[in-house]
Amino acid sequence: MELNFKQMEAFYWLTQLQSYRLVAERLSLTQPAVSARISALEQAMNLQLIDRNSTRFRLTGEGLYVAEYAEMFVNLQDAMTNRIDEDRHRHFAVGMVGMVPLTWGVLFREMVAEAVPNVILDIYTGSNLELKRMLRSGVLDMALLTDEKDLARVQDSFSVQYDVGWAASPALASRVTQPLSAADLRHQPIILYPPSSPLSQPISNILQENRARPAARHMGNSLAMILDMMKMGYGFATVALACAEDDFDAGRLVPIDTLDKVPPISIHCVHVNSARKAQVRQVYEIAKEAAQTWCRDYPRYTMFVENSDDQPASNPLET
Repeated sequence: MELNFKQMEAFYWLTQLQSYRLVAERLSLTQPAVSARISALEQAMNLQLIDRNSTRFRLTGEGLYVAEYAEMFVNLQDAMTNRIDEDRHRHFAVGMVGMVPLTWGVLFREMVAEAVPNVILDIYTGSNLELKRMLRSGVLDMALLTDEKDLARVQDSFSVQYDVGWAASPALASRVTQPLSAADLRHQPIILYPPSSPLSQPISNILQENRARPAARHMGNSLAMILDMMKMGYGFATVALACAEDDFDAGRLVPIDTLDKVPPISIHCVHVNSARKAQVRQVYEIAKEAAQTWCRDYPRYTMFVENSDDQPASNPLET
């Protein structure tokens, strides 16, 4: 028996919804039909994907592995369908790490809408890890991510450098004497990033989190969530300071001076869709102008770099 897309689709939605009933409703099938597709997939792969001895829905090790590919199958199918569904407005998908949509991404979206009204800009936000998965699936036409070893920048890509620092609510800030040392910080409640974040390891190094934790350690799954948690007084956190600039000015958050500085973080264009060169060039130039304009208007915590050419480049932008 050979595996097919319908089996992978059913398995993907089962991993997301964790309920045969909900998958059946999603795919307009009966529950036995969903179960049959999952069983057929397991037979085709000669693997057990679901732990049926568990009291709750749980994937086996092989199931977790196959789930990643099932997601790629579904994303590729969606991407193919969207590409074929033309003759109307053209969708252009841009992946952005969290700092971009909270800063110059808004201006970028507005400028695209004005300059190329026939383009519908679809914005996908997430971590490098999440967006790289979408890159591999062919969903994104452009990606603006932070540096990683396996991500070569687009040739002559601009970059935006964000200053990173600590912040807290006014109530928490009033309890400490600045500047704070690493030892001082360790004794404060801290909001941490997920391990996939580029800020996770630098913060762990400063706090020496392999030691005992004398105060609360929370975790936010996005920059926006961490900003909200800080404003509600959950703890201290490191952020791209430009994303908190309005909160600083309004008194909702306070920047915290520390002895151990966190290095700045930069975003670059690491992917463009070579199959849509003319449109990519147009949207890329708008992104560049939006970033440059925003950094000029809000220079306190950001810096625009015309060409960040200190790394090998890929996906050259050709005219």
